[in-house]
Amino acid sequence: MPQRLISALIAAPIAIFIIIQGGLWLRLALLLIALRGLYELFRAVSGKRVPHPIHFAAYIFTPVHFFVIIDNGQEMQLMAIAAFLLITIALTVINYQKSDLQDCLVTIGGFFYIPFLLSFLYLVRDHSVYFVWLIFVCSSASDTFAYIIGKKFGRHKLVNSPSPGKTWEGCIGGVAGAAIVGFIYGYVVHRFTGIDHPMVLNATAVSAIGAVFSQFGDLFASAIKRWVGIKDFGRIMPGHGGIVDRLDSIVVTAPVVYMVMIWML
Repeated sequence: MPQRLISALIAAPIAIFIIIQGGLWLRLALLLIALRGLYELFRAVSGKRVPHPIHFAAYIFTPVHFFVIIDNGQEMQLMAIAAFLLITIALTVINYQKSDLQDCLVTIGGFFYIPFLLSFLYLVRDHSVYFVWLIFVCSSASDTFAYIIGKKFGRHKLVNSPSPGKTWEGCIGGVAGAAIVGFIYGYVVHRFTGIDHPMVLNATAVSAIGAVFSQFGDLFASAIKRWVGIKDFGRIMPGHGGIVDRLDSIVVTAPVVYMVMIWML
């Protein structure tokens, strides 16, 4: 049995259990995933296994973000972001002789790219157990249909794409496929739960919009890997690469689903 399938069969039930449980289980899982993701990203960019001192600003504020910030109001969130930026600036100055601008910007970008965006998965789950699965519908269905349609019908390559194999036909197929899966999911939820709001329409729209950004997330991660000259961010998941390789679509889909969900509901 291929390593990729074995990893999926092991990880999927664990992920489903944690998402269904929500609350503390989900926070802890996202915290561990975010910390590992930061480590892979920082290692990929710096080429070193030992974290740069500036990177510790992101490591420190990741648990603060998951266990303190996301439960508070806008003022607390703004103050926390300001505190994170100030500490990053201070560490950059303290380590001036051993750092450069890249270390500072990667620390800031890494925090907002992985822990910050990933935390929207928790916010969606906290708001609606039905919408949280659309995050995975967007990313998985988009990837699957984009690959199938692109492989069979792909003729027009994306211009200046970090993934030379990507085609316009595959991208359109990915969005259409995600919309179809979202429609089916919305119908099933509406049929068996009887919730009041138009779940079918909402799920279809969320899936289509999320699929667009899911592909941007995939291409962005591919661009990072090409810039730093690596194939995968890690090998923690046999057949799948690293945590960031699996998060590339989810981290951008989660905030999109949250924003569209709040607007629709």
